[in-house]
Amino acid sequence: MSATYPTKLLLAFRSGGRCAFPDCQSELTVDAPTGGDSVVVGEAAHIAGENPTAARYDSTISEAVRDHYDNLIYLCANHHTQIDKLEANFTVDMLLQIKANHESKVREGMNFAFAQVGFPELQMATEWVNHFQPGVESQDFSLLPPDEKIRKNDLRNGSRITITMGLSVAKLVGDFVQHEAQIDSDYPERLKAGFLEEYFRLRREGHRGDDLFDLMCDFAQRGVKGQSKRSAGLAVLVYLFEKCDVFEK
Repeated sequence: MSATYPTKLLLAFRSGGRCAFPDCQSELTVDAPTGGDSVVVGEAAHIAGENPTAARYDSTISEAVRDHYDNLIYLCANHHTQIDKLEANFTVDMLLQIKANHESKVREGMNFAFAQVGFPELQMATEWVNHFQPGVESQDFSLLPPDEKIRKNDLRNGSRITITMGLSVAKLVGDFVQHEAQIDSDYPERLKAGFLEEYFRLRREGHRGDDLFDLMCDFAQRGVKGQSKRSAGLAVLVYLFEKCDVFEK
């Protein structure tokens, strides 16, 4: 057994698509040129080894725990080999700290980039919307406020901070959506339909909480390069988090 594809996507997203090894920063997630799912080319390296012959193997943990997100670190092939060949130099605790430090920096950079979001970034981050048909307009006029949605979906501090930062540019996103609607009246409903389709697909697969939120963040960033454009995709997701029934049900 090995890590599932959604787990690898989460690992890649939270690692910013880059190797987590200090000072490496090799880009390891490739966006499909036509805007489909990202291609994960990095490696989900086990922190506590995958089998009895692997580095840092721990016989006391279950197979499910061994392949869980918490026991994986996103690395390039060279550094995956290095941590396993030089096992004595890379303990479980050291690798957990490397992972935590890297993911924290990625989240900080992602949130900081909200300040760089403008109409050009939003335009590029939402080009994929043209592939969706308008959805049925929501008749729910009693949508939950963001704080209640956060509690209902059991979102922890990292997701909460991203939502708070995204809400700081919600007016800009709203202005952008209205601008696009003047050109294409179906644009707002197509935008919502695209996000809702992915949201309900992920829920059917059993994803909840922070994992669901971050998989939606990964979806929102698909097909774009550069942190400001990626954060523009996140800003659109957070706008819909507030304005429609994404994360409502």
